[in-house]
Amino acid sequence: ILNYPFQIITPFRRLMLCAENRKEMEDWMSSLKSVQTREPYEVAQFNVEHFSGMHNWYACSHARPTFCNVCRESLSGVTSHGLSCEVCKFKAHKRCAVRATNNCKWTTLASIGKDIIEDEDGVAMPHQWLEGNLPVSAKCAVCDKTCGSVLRLQDWKCLWCKTMVHTACKDLYHPVCPLGQCKVSVIPPIALNSTDSDGFCRATFSFCVSPLLVFVNSKSGDNQGVKFLRRFKQLLNPAQVFDLMNGGPHLGLRLFQKFDNFRILVCGGDGSVGWVLSEIDKLNLNKQCQLGVLPLGTGNDLARVLGWGGSYDDDTQLPQILEKLERASTKMLDRWSIMTYELKLPPKASLLPEPPEASEEFYMTIYEDSVAAHLTKILNSDEHAVIISSAKILCETVKDFVAKVEKSYEKTLENTVAADAMASKVSGFLPPFISFLRLK
Repeated sequence: ILNYPFQIITPFRRLMLCAENRKEMEDWMSSLKSVQTREPYEVAQFNVEHFSGMHNWYACSHARPTFCNVCRESLSGVTSHGLSCEVCKFKAHKRCAVRATNNCKWTTLASIGKDIIEDEDGVAMPHQWLEGNLPVSAKCAVCDKTCGSVLRLQDWKCLWCKTMVHTACKDLYHPVCPLGQCKVSVIPPIALNSTDSDGFCRATFSFCVSPLLVFVNSKSGDNQGVKFLRRFKQLLNPAQVFDLMNGGPHLGLRLFQKFDNFRILVCGGDGSVGWVLSEIDKLNLNKQCQLGVLPLGTGNDLARVLGWGGSYDDDTQLPQILEKLERASTKMLDRWSIMTYELKLPPKASLLPEPPEASEEFYMTIYEDSVAAHLTKILNSDEHAVIISSAKILCETVKDFVAKVEKSYEKTLENTVAADAMASKVSGFLPPFISFLRLK
């Protein structure tokens, strides 16, 4: 089945690359782009999916007459299997897909091209019009009359504000796009000037009051995440929507890393939320962002506790959900780091008692190992929680060690050699240890 055509131009002929599913096609495109530009796979993957302007095709049926945006002819049969772009809903025959121009939904200022609006105040966001295939109930925003047709490809719809106009009324409508119902969450293309050499976004912050970064686990909810992924790309800037199953959260967080303040929406289960939170900790972004949860699938205890409910399966309600997210209050969430360490326990008492010298040496070895392990953690770690925890354990170890020394001194008459050995270890260890803790 020809689900995902991809145009490849060679010096000799034009080819079409096909794949069985969306994930396989993305892997093909990323690999080809990587070879072409000699870039690492991760960077190539990011460029292909978010900044290329290429359509993301998938095969679909249509419940009403639909027309190809390339040849303008009808997709034969009312429920024919044509191709549709999952972002901009550009329609095409399978044979026409290779001739479709790379004019998918804009992502950056550079992708807008000659359509950019410049005035004395700078640049403004223009409408991005797509012709034809309007809904039956479509009305022109200028004359308030019915627009669109089931007989031909006619009239226009803006991909951002969803405004619909007649071809004759198009030039009469206000040229600046208001970005529609979700404008607070949308990062307009004019705000993203491009990426720098490190892969970070260079943004015009005056356009981004509280930008939203969306992570969707496309495998969550019995693969229901795929339709949420498509819907978010249709509502927002595709550059701010990421599939966790295609590269994880690192790329998205890296893109937003230089924003002073931004919001994150994770669509998935508790595991997806934990994955994103762990990456936030690694990049030290916890003071820059607030995280919301849109639960998919089952479980979702965290989403229930935070008031988002148990599960969502209706992607048509996403505009309302984004409005709720914009008005939501923030709560502090504890994140626990659990550390484990090994402690050698003495063997079970045997029938024959061990010599006292062996027992003392055994306990001294345990103390030495514990002190060495936690001193290493304190020296090598930059995390305050790790340092404090290891320091507490060291204090307890020293306390037990001193108690053991006191007992040894009580037995000096019985075993002077063992007591002197332990006393010498204490005198050599305690002052530097106390000084070290004061320095840390």
